[in-house]
Amino acid sequence: MRGRDILREIISDSIEKDFKHILPREVTCPLDVPKIISLVGARRTGKTSLCYNAINRLRKTVGPERALYVNFEDDRLYPATISVVDELIRVYFEMYPENKNRLTYFFFDEVQEAPNWEKFVRKLIDQENCRIFITGSSSGLLGKELATSLRGRTLPVQVFPLSFSEFLKFNNVQFSGTHSSKDKAALKGRLNTYLYQGGFPELLNIPEQYHRSTISEYINIMLYRDISERYGIRNTSLMKYLLKYTINNISNLMAPHKVFRDLKSQGFSLSKNTLYDYLSYLEDALVVYRVQKWDRSVRKQAVNPDKIYVLDPSLKYAMFVRGDEGRALENVIFMELVRRGREIHYYKEGQEVDFLIDEKELINVCLDLSDFQTRQREIAGLATAMKTLGINESVLINWSEEGELDTGAGTVQFVPAYRFLLGH
Repeated sequence: MRGRDILREIISDSIEKDFKHILPREVTCPLDVPKIISLVGARRTGKTSLCYNAINRLRKTVGPERALYVNFEDDRLYPATISVVDELIRVYFEMYPENKNRLTYFFFDEVQEAPNWEKFVRKLIDQENCRIFITGSSSGLLGKELATSLRGRTLPVQVFPLSFSEFLKFNNVQFSGTHSSKDKAALKGRLNTYLYQGGFPELLNIPEQYHRSTISEYINIMLYRDISERYGIRNTSLMKYLLKYTINNISNLMAPHKVFRDLKSQGFSLSKNTLYDYLSYLEDALVVYRVQKWDRSVRKQAVNPDKIYVLDPSLKYAMFVRGDEGRALENVIFMELVRRGREIHYYKEGQEVDFLIDEKELINVCLDLSDFQTRQREIAGLATAMKTLGINESVLINWSEEGELDTGAGTVQFVPAYRFLLGH
């Protein structure tokens, strides 16, 4: 059993820790919901900071001793077994017996480090007057697993890298909100940086020359800990190649049979079932997103190729030279729609439309509309889709143009990307 003095030290460190320096995010932990709050997201997206922020908010109304933060990766807890953590809670109530009769708040970070952690959490929520908040890497704390292990007793909160508006706030970018020429230039400049730096919070405090190596390390952790170890994958070179392939093809259609042929041509030995499994593992790790073609027929929807997006544009920057800003911008718009909780498909009947949102909104993304043929193609695709689907208005997100155009089939609104991302 872990020494009780060490457990007291861990508890005291938590109670005395200063959380005031943590900047708030757009997503927050609900503090008064009688469910286990689970922060679900890929690595390095800021789940721990959300716990810190929640504790800081709590301390405005309750004493610091009523909110306990425990990091299950703390070396002092190693190995973090249920019996060790159970003893930690006993010591906590010995130190603060008055809390037995008061609502207390427990924050368990990287909880998957303790085998059978869900049994401990269920026991604690049943026996004590408490609120529980848990986080973990996607290697052991996926939303669908929580639904099974805790049987509907959780409220999952998805955590993503910083949105563009958060990126501005965390960089202390101030603008008047009047969209003056100065504001527009500043916002476009920051968006250009965001297209390759992305929104992993840690990068804000690291010199730019170390960004690529830092993101590469994130990728390796996701690849080897969150995927390979989790699913017992031995052919890690195949998984790494597939991850690199998908990242290089963001915002593109990806037909599995073509990927299969490409992998075979590279000398990999695999079955089509293995390919489908590996793609699903990338999705489970919350690194890769696949978007289906919209069709009234579910069968047709399933047989068409999916479009591929990734968690953050910086992943592409880490693996390849800079470029493809148009596809990076489309990926950024996609992730913003995911943050807003929208149902996303792509639409294609002849010409493709990038996004059909909730079956009622059409969006195309095109970085540069200066080429006449490109401009006409983007407008024609939206006009055809509006006419076919009976939608009166669509959006063409681009780098800087504003205004609207009546196509006869409906109105196309030209919206600069920075304005869309800021919700203006």
